[in-house]
Amino acid sequence: MVAYNIVFTGETGVGKSSLINMLFELEVSPTSNDVLEATERKKRCIATQDSNVYRLWDTPGLNGGTQGGVLTYQATKELQSLFKELESANGVHLLVFCFRFTEIFTAGLQRIYESVVASMRGIQVPIVAAVTHADVMRQAPESWWSGTETQRKQKELVFAGYACVSTLEDEDYPPTPGRRGKAKGDMWRLIKGYAKPLLPPGSPLKEVNVILFGQTGVGKSAVVNLIAGRPVAEVSPDVQLCTMSSTEYRFVMGAHDFRIWDTAGLEEAAVGFNVYVDAVLKALQLIRRVAAAGGVNLLLFCMPGQRVTKTIQSNYRLFYEILCESKVPIGLVITYLEREQDMEDWWTRNKLALRNHGIKSIGHACVTGLRNHPEKYALSRAAIYGLLTDCDRFGKYTMPSDIWFGRVVRRMRSLVRGVRLPRGEQLTQTLITRCGLKEDDARRLRTYLEEPEHEDT
Repeated sequence: MVAYNIVFTGETGVGKSSLINMLFELEVSPTSNDVLEATERKKRCIATQDSNVYRLWDTPGLNGGTQGGVLTYQATKELQSLFKELESANGVHLLVFCFRFTEIFTAGLQRIYESVVASMRGIQVPIVAAVTHADVMRQAPESWWSGTETQRKQKELVFAGYACVSTLEDEDYPPTPGRRGKAKGDMWRLIKGYAKPLLPPGSPLKEVNVILFGQTGVGKSAVVNLIAGRPVAEVSPDVQLCTMSSTEYRFVMGAHDFRIWDTAGLEEAAVGFNVYVDAVLKALQLIRRVAAAGGVNLLLFCMPGQRVTKTIQSNYRLFYEILCESKVPIGLVITYLEREQDMEDWWTRNKLALRNHGIKSIGHACVTGLRNHPEKYALSRAAIYGLLTDCDRFGKYTMPSDIWFGRVVRRMRSLVRGVRLPRGEQLTQTLITRCGLKEDDARRLRTYLEEPEHEDT
């Protein structure tokens, strides 16, 4: 999986948004952008093509027009801001400069182009031309393009490639079968042909280690399959697992080597002694696996589209605050949203409530894992891809496994509900008989359990 940032820009009214809608149709995923600052005027859409992610940015129109008016200052500033934000993240991979078909390349069009190039502030990005309203052309696009080459050179309008397209439906006047499909194909070929690769050819795969967690029955296995794009995790009626039990999945998608630990969360907001000890032992196994893999890049909290419960809050605290010391970025995956007309509506309604309950994230994906909702399933794949590729720039969090485990054990004691731990040799024997530990391991764990609570340094 390779992620591309594609910025669409141009004057107002040339059909940028119509072009984007035509490109993505059912695969488009309009999303809020939690990693990069967004304004109300620029819009990001996410689509998947050939196992790659295309983040398409629809920017405010520049109102100069081809007849030489004055450019909109605010639109130019927003374009500058977008380039700066994207360059600090994953970069800009292609700029699509949109303008109407014209016989004469005017000074107004030249000023818009110059303003766009100036907004890039030296960033080296391929620029391609998307020429809209091609349905009014009276000659072949190739003839028009070659015939206007001198004008473009005089105006210093430099493009790596071009596509002449119409955004009309096939049934629109004049009815033209296959018109929309051809235009869509021409634009995708333009984008795929000129988008600057995220990584040079032959570069090693980028490892991304993810802990996916949540309660039983929230659809974690379906999310794993959603990410992989194929069945890799068995989706069946969930069997209740011990807290911190994990199953590892590993697969390659494009430029990424994903390692995902599907991990069981708490089933109740507080736990008893037996659940606590089981969770501690499973946490040790998970910590050792994650440490051996070099650490964790991202937490994905899988939760159903419902009200925030105490158990949801406890799971957030267990993994984000206790296991990873609030040092690993966390993304939210909201599941079972197939009944929503627009799955993003759930986020709009509930994001404030999540924050009020102390659940913060650097991104989210509203999804369904049900393939019998093909449109929403495609949207879900695009949303989860977008979240993962937004977060792949973060480094891995790790520490020596013994130190890590000791800190986790001490902090997990806050989850125990109304049960006093045995002390001394009684605790050692309980760990041996109840948990099947060897005596040396039982004594080491007892040391962690009996240490007084204090702030780790």
